[in-house]
Amino acid sequence: MRNYLEEYLPADLLALLDLDTLILQDGSFIDETLREQQSDLLYQTRLRGDGRALSLYFLFEHKSQPELLIALQLLGYLLAIWQEQVKQKQPLAPIIPLVVYHGEKVWHVPTDFFSLLGAPEGLRPYLLDFHYQLSDFSHLSAEEIKGEIWLRVCLSVLRAIFHPGLRHELRPLIELAFELHEKETGVEYIRTIMYYLTRATGRVSRAELEQALLAQGAPGEKLMATIADEYIQIGMEKGLKRGLEQGLEQGLERSILRILQRRFGVLPSGLPGRLAELPAMVLEELLDEAIIAPSFDAFVARLTAVENPSS
Repeated sequence: MRNYLEEYLPADLLALLDLDTLILQDGSFIDETLREQQSDLLYQTRLRGDGRALSLYFLFEHKSQPELLIALQLLGYLLAIWQEQVKQKQPLAPIIPLVVYHGEKVWHVPTDFFSLLGAPEGLRPYLLDFHYQLSDFSHLSAEEIKGEIWLRVCLSVLRAIFHPGLRHELRPLIELAFELHEKETGVEYIRTIMYYLTRATGRVSRAELEQALLAQGAPGEKLMATIADEYIQIGMEKGLKRGLEQGLEQGLERSILRILQRRFGVLPSGLPGRLAELPAMVLEELLDEAIIAPSFDAFVARLTAVENPSS
């Protein structure tokens, strides 16, 4: 978040901030109603050289389509935070709303509250007004996305998610994400990105995502196995019926075949039929074996063993 503020805030505003004091709020300033309505982020930071312990807050709102009444929505959040500060006998703090947008349409909505009122300019001194800082990532090129690798990955995914040519951008997007692989918690970030790509858009299929993952070599194969495990766990937790179980089994079968083909080349024609006879629990085990088996013969030996558990 610090890197985001450094890259995308106006220079005059950034110069006022002591970002060494930046901290994510735990929700203590957000009342129960606000928590139920939204899960956006509230950050606190101190101001530079003020001489007082004055804090400033940033309220982040995420949008994937333009909303005419966004300023009214933000006003409700601002009031809820200020009311909570009054309840806790704390002074009212300045809050700057930041809207992060990455939708298909161009954002033409005014970024000030006064514009919603349709009032003549002469009334401005007597009416409520504030501006929110808009960051529109929907029409930036990949080269225009700034920041450290963590930030560039997140913003690049947001930029691409509604792009009509997402499937053509998928592989370079995954390659960028895998630059996080060796970093601490990097795999967790990649898994989150994979989940978002499969859930937030219909422009990329599961098979296309698998291909992009396999192109990353062994790390991609291992991650694909992990994602398959998570799909199975989700299905079990929700008590899904046999229809979904069959879909999971088919996905596991495809994953096993893709990994084996990538590692060992052309496969025997009878292998898909053998896998199709196995339940998901066994396919999970074979998916791991496909990744770690030292040879194709070793995999076949394991397959034969699970087909004939009593022998």
